Amino acid sequence: MKLIEADGKQLLENNGLSVPSGRFLLRAEDPLPVARGDIAIKAQLLAGGRGKAGLVRLASESEASFVVADVRSAMIAGGHAPLVMIENRVDIDREYFLAWRVDAVRRAPVLMFSPEGGVEVEAHPERVREVAFDPLSSPRLAQIAKFLQTSGLEGRALAAVARFALDLHAVMVREDAILVEINPLIVTPNGAAVALDAKVILDENASRRHLDWRLLSSARLQADTIDPIERDAAAQGITFVRLDGEVALLSGGAGLGMMLVDLLADAGHPAANFVDVPGGSGADIFGTLAKLVFRRAAEADVKAILMFLTLSATSLKQPVESVLAVIDADAPPRPLIVGIVAGGSAEREMTLAEAQAAFRARGHECVTDLEAAVSATVRAIAGR
Repeated sequence: MKLIEADGKQLLENNGLSVPSGRFLLRAEDPLPVARGDIAIKAQLLAGGRGKAGLVRLASESEASFVVADVRSAMIAGGHAPLVMIENRVDIDREYFLAWRVDAVRRAPVLMFSPEGGVEVEAHPERVREVAFDPLSSPRLAQIAKFLQTSGLEGRALAAVARFALDLHAVMVREDAILVEINPLIVTPNGAAVALDAKVILDENASRRHLDWRLLSSARLQADTIDPIERDAAAQGITFVRLDGEVALLSGGAGLGMMLVDLLADAGHPAANFVDVPGGSGADIFGTLAKLVFRRAAEADVKAILMFLTLSATSLKQPVESVLAVIDADAPPRPLIVGIVAGGSAEREMTLAEAQAAFRARGHECVTDLEAAVSATVRAIAGR
């Protein structure tokens, strides 16, 4: 789960790391608190690019209300909820880029650093250095300091940044984050390290250990922006991913689904979705999948539906009958191609021939191999 800056900074502050003071999160109906001195006004979005869009502004005490209103108006015009954070402006001596991420390939925490923070990171990505640490032990301050020195950090800021990086690693582990990026991490004239921004991504697989996540403003924003079909699927324990294609896809198993996505792309007719169910689901889950996939298929950019099942132990009768019940209640909104491969005990209650006959009797082409299924889908899209 991505966090907005305000939630990310609250997480850092809860763990003892320094962030700017005077932070307020203003919703559409909230009045601007009385400002004292210069403030920073920042739109709270799950997406990046706020600075370039003019959604991060500095304002004096006298300008604050006008600038907040301007930022809110720009957010509304862009289709965003006008959620704005304000905080006290901080004196800056130097800016740096600092981040920890979990590297899925190396299966290790990786520290990233650049002596040029802010937009300079985008201008000079080659200056970002990184080092992986042993995932089974905590990094030591001396190790981090040595890496920072070799990456271009010099002078009295070294100790402050190294200590911040060490504490930030502890936050990542404690809070089950897969990315904690501070850009910029600033050092003030008195030598303190302060997170001027915070980009945090939490590992949703750990959500059961953090029941408070659902109360975050970020969680509400994410719920408001998620695709309705994806949201309804998730509520039933189903993984549904919307894709920018033209073939609505219903398959059993992630591996088969990904193979079909690739085959359809190679055929020039990419998939409109990917769908998968958790292990241990009953065979009647296929009826639920059919309803979700047919909803996607009803949209204007979809031209055909491809269903492909491979069964060897699960009885063929249950998934076939659950899908047929959906078809009989509400006809598929696009041409439906059915592919079924079954054998062994899967045919103990219904044979493959009987399943094919049931779909064909309803006017749907039924095949028994992947190549034929993709070819039939291409023909259906062409109207042949």
